[in-house]
Amino acid sequence: MPFLIAAVVVLTVLCLLNLLLTFGIVRKLRAQRDHSRPGAADLLLSVGSTVPHFSAVTTTGETITREGLGETLFGFFSPNCRACTERLPRFVETARRESGRSVLAVLHGDVATTRAQVAALRDIARVVVEASPERPLGTAFAITGYPAFGVIDAHGTVTATGLDPERLTAPARTTT
Repeated sequence: MPFLIAAVVVLTVLCLLNLLLTFGIVRKLRAQRDHSRPGAADLLLSVGSTVPHFSAVTTTGETITREGLGETLFGFFSPNCRACTERLPRFVETARRESGRSVLAVLHGDVATTRAQVAALRDIARVVVEASPERPLGTAFAITGYPAFGVIDAHGTVTATGLDPERLTAPARTTT
């Protein structure tokens, strides 16, 4: 009988130790996952940076440059990005509420794959489809992921960036 009691005690201690280690591993994995998520600062130029000069042609044939945009709400999208599909309607709603700012939407993909996004954006924004590997706007804004949103002022300085277009109404901040 004493042998059985000792075995139950040892087994109970081992189970509690295993449970404690499991909670520690789960906590560590969650911390790594949260830390590895890219923020807006990782996807494009940071707040305070100046967008280099660029020239691009919109889907309506208009040539745009940094100097000609003025204060602008912008968004970069990819047709193969699920988050882009989810946030596109929010970008459209935010763009409709904008007053005094122009709106620029840049789609990285070919004309065929971006057709639905162009249709959703063409009434509220100047839309540029960048299919070539050079991607002048993507390079100018230092885009490394999608979707990426922000605001530039009339001098081409980034005043706000974020992953959620609805949180870009006030200038000079970074949201996640």
